[in-house]
Parts: sequence; structure tokens; C-alpha cells
Amino acid sequence: MARSEELPLKVASTGILLVLSGPSGIGKTSLITAMREQEPDLGYTYSVTTRKPRKGLEEHYEFVSREKFLGMVERDEFIQWIHPSFDEFYGTLRAPVEEALAQGQDMVFDYIPEGYFNLRRYYPQHTVGVFVMAPSVGEMRRRLAKRGTEFGEELMHRQNMAERDFDFVAEHDYHLINDDFDEALRTIQSIRRAERARLTRQPGVVDQYRRHSKKTLLRYYDPT
Repeated sequence: MARSEELPLKVASTGILLVLSGPSGIGKTSLITAMREQEPDLGYTYSVTTRKPRKGLEEHYEFVSREKFLGMVERDEFIQWIHPSFDEFYGTLRAPVEEALAQGQDMVFDYIPEGYFNLRRYYPQHTVGVFVMAPSVGEMRRRLAKRGTEFGEELMHRQNMAERDFDFVAEHDYHLINDDFDEALRTIQSIRRAERARLTRQPGVVDQYRRHSKKTLLRYYDPT
């Protein structure tokens, strides 16, 4: 039988819910896609929405009717849901999030700040918020318009939503300018590693050290 001092210290971390929060069109989804390609252990779940599908890839969404969405709300199937504009609803399914946390798996999300706040309300100890922004407000507007998914009144509404989100930057844990994509990706990956190393996310590890520690006093002056 191995002696106690030879036994490995168990440092299994609880899962984190890493939220890339901020205005639409800033590149949050692209960052998440690249991150998941490099870190396949990172969990992700699609959003359920009532909006119409757009041109291009839409694998990040399940499109449902308004009636079906509201029925899912009544059945408590969402961990968080929002109604950001017009007749659009977005929700995150509860089951995949709870399953990931039970297994200690990290997940990553692409939200506007309202979605981040809703998730943090349910899982304050697990949720980590990164506010992602363009290099300037003007560039933010250009990127949103360049998407070509909103026009006229809807595009103006999206821009106004984004600028209202500026009031809530201080509610996040980190701030990131997405100017250099590769550098932004490395920063987010570093945030994930650092958050997993927090003592508060490694339950029981301090008690393991205490079993081997020698009793001592903390001194802040030299008695000689």
C-alpha cells in the first residue's frame, strides 16, 4: 500500500460556463468555433430560436415556432431564455448544461449580456463572463452591417441594443478587444485555463494539503 505522502493530490476542477458576451457581429461565434476545433473536450449546446433562418451556416440553432418555444418555457426546458427584439426568442436548453456540470465539463456560450446575466443567476459559481468588443464603436457598427442579416429598422435596433449593453461591461469578469483574431483566441484559451486553476473550483484540495501540513504560526515580524 502506498504511503500517504505518495498518493497523488486530486485536483479535479468543477466545470466552468465560459460566456463570450457582447454585441452581435463582433466575432464571438467565430472565436467559439476555432476554440472548439482546438479543444474538442469543450462542451457546447445550440440555441433554440423562433427567428427565421438566415443565409449561410445555421448549425448553432434549432428553429421552432413561437408556440413551441413558449411551450418549452412552460415545461421549464430552458436554463435561460431571452426576448431581445421584435418577435424573436432565444433559449438555452437546461439538460445539456446540467449534464456537463455533473461531469465537470467546461462549456462555452455566445450570448448578448442579457443571456449572460440569466445564466449567471442560476450558476454564479460556475459562470465566467468575457465581454468581447470591436476596436471601436464605429468598427462595431460596420461589422454588424457587414453581416448582411439585418437591414433598415432591424439593423438600427441591433445597433441600439449593442450600445445599451455598454452600461453592463463592468458586470463581466474579463474584457477583450477582438482586433487580432489569433491573439483574441489565445487570450480566451488562457482565461479558461486560469479559471480551471482557481482553488474555488477544486473542491477538497485544500483539505488534502491540511492533512500533510505541520502546525505553525504566521509571523509578520522578526522576534529577534
